[in-house]
Amino acid sequence: MFTHDFHGEMGRLKHFMHGRRGRGGFGGGRGFGGRGFGGRGRGEMKFEILAVLATGPRHGYDIMLEIESQTGMRPSAGSIYPALQMLEDGDFVRGEERDGKRTYTITEKGTALLQERPQGGDDPNADPNGLFAVMHDAMRTVHAIKDAAKHIAKSGDVELFRKALAVLERTRRDLYALLAEEDPG
Repeated sequence: MFTHDFHGEMGRLKHFMHGRRGRGGFGGGRGFGGRGFGGRGRGEMKFEILAVLATGPRHGYDIMLEIESQTGMRPSAGSIYPALQMLEDGDFVRGEERDGKRTYTITEKGTALLQERPQGGDDPNADPNGLFAVMHDAMRTVHAIKDAAKHIAKSGDVELFRKALAVLERTRRDLYALLAEEDPG
């Protein structure tokens, strides 16, 4: 039913999603250590952290939430806090205790590093057809749908939940209908 090209693209996508063999998850593990749907290369986390801190001081959890709001996926504490420590050790950010939380502020050196951030066009692994960018948007949308469904479930309104379930069921059927329309040639 599907062409060889489709299967080849899906195989590359599967490899891209799961990282190295046997590690599972997006990008080869939890957090953003691999490339995953975000297209993050090695060291990209530091730039995301610096970009968040460029808007003002934050503590680690706030940084995680802001990155999630921008990308649709929350990095793990196991990727944020070591990156913050590395940035602090390099004098790119300054951390201090405020109200019982460690709050980070970008330094001039960090601002300069952020301005040197490579742009996507320089990436030799860039996705010329935009497949991974579309998949990233799809994952962001799926996470947003999940969040909306959680809010509806928490409302306790059974009728609202039934309506939401009908929307989700229609969406599932529509997605399978798209697959059925796929041209075999």
